[in-house]
Amino acid sequence: MALFKAHWAVPSLMVSCLLCGIAFALGHHFFYASLNSKIVQSNIEQEWNIRIGTGMAFLVKTCLTAAAGFAYTQLLWTTLRSRHATLKGVDAMFSITTNAWEFLTLELWRKGFGALPIVAVFTPAALTVQPSKQLNESKHIKPLPTINSTSPYPFAQWGNEGGGGYVAPSVAVARLVSSVASQGSILPIQAMYLNSSYSLDFYGPSLSCGPLGGNSEFHAAYDKTFQEAYGSVWGMANQVVTYFSFVPQTARDNKTGDTIINWENRTLSGLRAIFDPETILDLSGNLATIDDTASSADHQARCRFFVGFPTYGSFANRTIECGLYNSSYNVDLRFENGKQTIDIRNLTRLNPVSVATVTGQGDHTMPEVAYVSIMDSLGGILMGKIIATRYGSLQPVRTQVLSTVLTQAHDMQHLQNGFGQTGILGEKSGNGTNLTMAETLEQLVSNITLSLFSNPDLL
Repeated sequence: MALFKAHWAVPSLMVSCLLCGIAFALGHHFFYASLNSKIVQSNIEQEWNIRIGTGMAFLVKTCLTAAAGFAYTQLLWTTLRSRHATLKGVDAMFSITTNAWEFLTLELWRKGFGALPIVAVFTPAALTVQPSKQLNESKHIKPLPTINSTSPYPFAQWGNEGGGGYVAPSVAVARLVSSVASQGSILPIQAMYLNSSYSLDFYGPSLSCGPLGGNSEFHAAYDKTFQEAYGSVWGMANQVVTYFSFVPQTARDNKTGDTIINWENRTLSGLRAIFDPETILDLSGNLATIDDTASSADHQARCRFFVGFPTYGSFANRTIECGLYNSSYNVDLRFENGKQTIDIRNLTRLNPVSVATVTGQGDHTMPEVAYVSIMDSLGGILMGKIIATRYGSLQPVRTQVLSTVLTQAHDMQHLQNGFGQTGILGEKSGNGTNLTMAETLEQLVSNITLSLFSNPDLL
């Protein structure tokens, strides 16, 4: 009998297959780990992930089975050298790697139990696809919308050669302002994609509201003008004004007839006009809805309007003034399944805007046309007064404020309480918020500015 000799080829194959099996197993594990919670971009990508994973699992099984097969053969010859077995038993021992029925051979269990090739056969780790809570994010280079600053016509009725520039807001702007004022929210903006987000940096109009300006002397003149304009029986009759809004009007010197340009006199002139029955009901356009008295006098003056909630004996300190400003906006827009979410990250007021900036025909007048047209449209909605009667009714005169979201401001909740100590207190005029009228107006103009992006004709 020839002497038993170990040969380098079989051990090398056995070790190589074992190492390759371990390497493929680690590769299979880390490949699937890299796919965990990863969003699939396409069906083809998922198909290739499954192909690669299944192929690596097959190689793991193949290499480990081959290593075990080589080891089993060597162990089997060692077993047969030390034990006697029949040819049937030897045949069963060699055939068991390919025929599972050989496990029923009794001699296999008695003579070759230690060499049974119980090679673990297991399924590879499953690769499953689940709906992700995280949106699939991809970046696209797209032109961002901007407010049109090259032509005045989308925003205003514009006087051509010799027409003096701005005349009135366009129909598009008037409808947009009316829609936002009635709904109280930003109009729907067309999304670039159903699910998308982007940021905008742009210049646009904003409103700054606060207490009535001026010194104590002006406040005294304001109170006196109010009492003279309204009448000496304010608060003593069956009805009383609980809301009014006006814009400064042209003031003239009673002696010389010259135009008075200081803002205090223009303000008092506007206050008188709102209580003049002939003027307030004049629909011919003699009563301005925007502060245009500074168009040729003070280019740094801001367009103003005033809103008041008078109580008996207190007028100036119940009046707020709002001014128009050019402002920088930094806005984030997000669309999820078509639903828009808009956040103003930063709003910085830069400089006041007056009608003087939109007179003439120069290109320098273009950017502020949208600003003035919005202010004009808003002035048309607010201007007028509301009369509360002792019988609980509210009678608006010219103003459309009762059809807007401004009725939810805290100041508007007591319009029927205007009789003060002399009359009965009525019910609240609606479901309100804790926002003051000043805060509500500022928010409204910001919503109007952002709603400009909802109309392609204004971009």
